[in-house]
Amino acid sequence: MTWNPLKKNCMTQKPALSQGLASYEDERTLELTYNKLQELEENTRKVYKEVKTTEECLLELHKAEDKLASDLCNSQILQEDDELKSVCNQYGDAVYQMGHRTEDLVDLSQRTVVEPLKKLSGEFPQIQNAVKRRDLTLAETLRAQNKFQKQDKLEKTGQNIVKTEQLRKGFQSAKDDFEKQNRLLVMELPELYERRVDYFQPSLQALVCSQVDYFGECTTLFSRFPGSRTGAYEQMMDKNINQIKSLSIVNS
Repeated sequence: MTWNPLKKNCMTQKPALSQGLASYEDERTLELTYNKLQELEENTRKVYKEVKTTEECLLELHKAEDKLASDLCNSQILQEDDELKSVCNQYGDAVYQMGHRTEDLVDLSQRTVVEPLKKLSGEFPQIQNAVKRRDLTLAETLRAQNKFQKQDKLEKTGQNIVKTEQLRKGFQSAKDDFEKQNRLLVMELPELYERRVDYFQPSLQALVCSQVDYFGECTTLFSRFPGSRTGAYEQMMDKNINQIKSLSIVNS
């Protein structure tokens, strides 16, 4: 089943209190771990949305730059100035190359972050289902306990003794089943939560490295432009602005 981050969280039904069938320590551990897993599910959803927003912004930025480069190259002004035309052509080439790198970065973020998040998110419905099964078993155990206790208070006739023994065995069987399921959750859920860092750290590291490469290549491409050095560019711009300010149409 495809993960849809727009759907509501799965971790919505906390484990029911065992009413004395489990130890206080186990119940407390299960409650705290469940709360942490709820937060983890919400954070997983947030990270997914932020990564998708980043991808969309990168693609939109490239789309805007591509349009700007196209408009400049088709401008009538460039046809009258060979030097400016050469600069704009270089700009267009750089934007074109960055388009491929942008697509590569988006693809990498999909494979290194989004896909692992999808796999992680698939665990939350399984956890919630396990909690629901545990709660159903708990409810059955409490009903069996209640029936056994009521029967045990009746007069000790032969028929009542037989029925009491049957109810006792049924209660014990249900209790054993509950304790098994509860113990499994108490043991495995904290372990699953503790592994979250080991699971996601490689994804985050890969994303950071891919972004470092991407922006490094951006810098390399645009630093090849004539006048791309900050000092030389600022001097050229100051000179041009002063020339514009000296025009009579500006001063009037």
